[in-house]
Amino acid sequence: MKKKIARNTGQAIARAILDMDLQWSASFGELGLSDLNYSDLFCRMWIDEQEAFPKTALYDFMPGVSRRTAVRYVQALIDGGQLVETSAGHDRRIKFVSLTPEIARRLEAFLGYVRERFSEVDRVQR
Repeated sequence: MKKKIARNTGQAIARAILDMDLQWSASFGELGLSDLNYSDLFCRMWIDEQEAFPKTALYDFMPGVSRRTAVRYVQALIDGGQLVETSAGHDRRIKFVSLTPEIARRLEAFLGYVRERFSEVDRVQR
């Protein structure tokens, strides 16, 4: 069983989570990507060591939507220039997808904000 946290600590964590969601919208909303399912996709792509992913693997990176919706979202990102699609050299039917440098830059800035925001929660506990 987990240790119960103090109410003020829980409140600080909840505020940090809400601020994180608002920051996502501030960072990606102008691109039409304020939906947090894009956060799931981009973060899962970013944390992996791979530079590019098989296109079909990306659908599992969006567990909050159906596979059909994930297919539409990923294709819209490719069509909109937020993801880059390339064909495998040995088989042009196999597609690989990677983050664009602009999306990676925005994502790193967002993650920097989240890191700073949650470090404030640590200071509340002390």
